[in-house]
Amino acid sequence: MREVPFVFENKQQKLYGILHLPESGQKQTAVIFLHGWGTYRIGPHRIFVEAAREFASAGFPCLRFDFRGRGESEGNVAEITLLDMIDDARQAVREMLKQQGISQIVLLGLCSGGEVAVGAAASNSDVNGVVLLSTPLLGRQAVSNNDDVRQTANFAKSYWQKLFLPATWRKIFSFRVNYGAIFRILFGRRQQKQDGKPMKEAALMEDFKSFKGACLFVYGEKDPEAASSENAYRKACAKNEKTVFKTIPEANHNFYSAEWKKELIRQISEWMNTNFSNDK
Repeated sequence: MREVPFVFENKQQKLYGILHLPESGQKQTAVIFLHGWGTYRIGPHRIFVEAAREFASAGFPCLRFDFRGRGESEGNVAEITLLDMIDDARQAVREMLKQQGISQIVLLGLCSGGEVAVGAAASNSDVNGVVLLSTPLLGRQAVSNNDDVRQTANFAKSYWQKLFLPATWRKIFSFRVNYGAIFRILFGRRQQKQDGKPMKEAALMEDFKSFKGACLFVYGEKDPEAASSENAYRKACAKNEKTVFKTIPEANHNFYSAEWKKELIRQISEWMNTNFSNDK
């Protein structure tokens, strides 16, 4: 397996990533990883790195990239919306299909990265499958304010816990904390509601109901958003016989344990080999 830099452009801005290529036995199906609001291309606790290496070793080329305004990519994070991230994902699909030997695409997203995968796959014949991890319902304009407050509280709790880590204080004293990004993670969804953007997201969700590709949903049993999100997607994907739902026992939203991460990657690998090993 080789890892090489991968750079492409969207809206006159450069996006940077890493392309994982099998040394031999490359399959025609590539996996594109889509991170969420608060992370970048490595994913929480490097879960994207480990998964990409595992999949590439099995023959699947993989791309991990930073959305505009995140990681090494160009752009202002304060100006980037979920719809912009969806546009970046669609551009990544086009770029990967230019690569030699690749004819099928699977999008893999975690949390809001999963929402991006749903939006990018909607009405897009170039996407053949999606892996949606801890994914909330895209276009939740009908979700109550209580749900919105609960999600914000979950993020706030995570940041509060980080305050007790020495690494966090080193970042604060070295002025390396991106307060704008933190504000956007905590309150970005509410701002999008005020701007009317969830209406466009909801339209993409309606389009996704007609998606005919293979779908894998995985949630952690202890994720507070899991039950409501899974129920909503079960209804949305009721007509898609290629949809599978999995649960990691005791796991939280980001699968924060070596055992949960290992089991998650195992389940995705099994699903990939079942649906794409022959590259039909």
